[in-house]
Amino acid sequence: MIGAPGFNSPPTMRKPPPTKKGVATIPDIIESLPDRGRSCWHLGAVWALSQFQENELFLGMYPDEHFIEKPVKEAMETFRKKLAEVSRLIKARNEGKKLPYYYLSPDRVPNSVAV
Repeated sequence: MIGAPGFNSPPTMRKPPPTKKGVATIPDIIESLPDRGRSCWHLGAVWALSQFQENELFLGMYPDEHFIEKPVKEAMETFRKKLAEVSRLIKARNEGKKLPYYYLSPDRVPNSVAV
């Protein structure tokens, strides 16, 4: 389906999905799932696209000086301080957890969606 979200579904299927509820069998499902090679290819692509670049800029990092006005610089500094506080809270909350959750920590959110 073009334009439909594919959450919790494989990126490719070898057979079309069933059109009626209750008629799919386990063998039908297994035959529909992607083979090992295709699954590995998609896993590799997702891994590669989810890595940070060496020169990655994260939220609040602005290397180019586009603004010189004092109120703007103060607002940027306030924003950076709030981001640092959120990062600190997330790190504290993750202390001692088996599976810490860092995905929305500002120090790990890229400043751009460029791939």
